[in-house]
Amino acid sequence: MALRLGLIFSTSGSYAALGQSALAGALGAISALHRAGTIEIEPVIRDPGGDIAGYESAASDLLDMGVRHILGAITSWSRKEIIPVLERKDGLLWYPCPYEGFECNDHVVYLGAAPNHHVVPATDWIATQGMRRAYLVGSNYVWGWETLRLARERLQAAGIEVMGERYVPLGSTDHAHVVDEIRASGAECVCNSLIGPSNVSFLHDLSTRDLARRNWPGHMVSFNQTEADLDALGPAADGLLSAGSFFEEDAGPALVQAAAAHAPNGRASAFLANAYAAVEILAAAALRAGTDAPRAVFAAASRAPSTTAVGEIRIDPVMRHAALAPRLALAEGGRFRVIERAPAAIPADPYLARQTGCATRRKPDLRIVR
Repeated sequence: MALRLGLIFSTSGSYAALGQSALAGALGAISALHRAGTIEIEPVIRDPGGDIAGYESAASDLLDMGVRHILGAITSWSRKEIIPVLERKDGLLWYPCPYEGFECNDHVVYLGAAPNHHVVPATDWIATQGMRRAYLVGSNYVWGWETLRLARERLQAAGIEVMGERYVPLGSTDHAHVVDEIRASGAECVCNSLIGPSNVSFLHDLSTRDLARRNWPGHMVSFNQTEADLDALGPAADGLLSAGSFFEEDAGPALVQAAAAHAPNGRASAFLANAYAAVEILAAAALRAGTDAPRAVFAAASRAPSTTAVGEIRIDPVMRHAALAPRLALAEGGRFRVIERAPAAIPADPYLARQTGCATRRKPDLRIVR
C-alpha cells in the first residue's frame, strides 16, 4: 500500500526550531517504515515560513493534489487556519504539538499534550513548593492567552498571588519592560508561555539581569519547552521546569536515529517524538482500514491502542485526543532531567471537565523520580 502524506511545518521563520524538530520526526518514521517494508509513504512537504496566511494555502494545495492526510501546524493559530480547509475538502490533520485545549474537531487527531498534561501538573507542582507569588508572560495569541488563563485560575485557587501578566507579540524580542516588572514584583516563579525567539531572548535577558534566579530550581515554569530549542537557551535555561509528555532521556533507538539523521540539532524533542508516533499510527490504521479515507483511518486508529516509538498510544474515539503520561523535568546543563512522571497514560481532558482545584497540600498525581 502507498500513501501520500502532507507535512506542513514552518522550518524557517520565527519558530523554525520547533518545525524542524517535528519534520525530523515525521521523516524518521517514514524512513523506518520504508526500511521495514511496512508501507510506502510519499511525503509532500510545505514550509509556510511562520507566515500564518501560508498555512491555509498550503493545506488547500495539498488537498487539491489528492493528499487526504496532513501532519503539521505547530501553533494553535496555524491549526485553526487549516481546520476550515479540512472541513471543506474532507481532510484529516494529525496535530503533534502541545496545545491549550478547548477544541475537538472531527477533522483533527490531537496527539500532543492537553492542558491536564502540562498546565495542571506544572501549577500543582508550584503550589507544593511554598511559592506565594507568580508572574505570567506569554506570546500574544491563543496559546499564550489560554494557558496563562488556566494557570492564573489554578494558582489563585491555591492562594498564590499573580503579581503581573503580560503578552509579547509573536516573534518579538522587545520585552525589557516585562523583565523590569518581574524584578520589581518579587515574584518567586515565572510561568512562561512564550515561543520561538521571544522565549529565547526573554530567558537570556532575565538570566542576565536577575542573577539570583540562575540556581533557583523552578524559578521559571514552561508548559511547552523542549529540546528543540534548548541548545539556543544555553545556561539561561538552567533551573527551568517544563511540563510535557516526553523528554529526551526517554528516547529509544528509533527516535535517537531519527534525530541524528534528520534534526538539525540532533536532539529528540516532544515535537519530534509525537510526529514520529503520528506517522506510525496513521500507517498502521491505513493498513488496517485498507484505504486512506480519513473517516475509515480514524476509526481504525481509535479502535485499539497503537504501538509506537514512544510506547502504546490510545486515541479517544469521541474526543479524538491521545492519552499521554505527563512528566515534569528540570533543565540542567543543556539537558532535561525528569523529576516526576505519571505511572501510566492519562486520558486527555481538553475542557478540564474532570479537574479539581489546585491544592497546596497535595502532590500532583505524578510519582517522584529519584
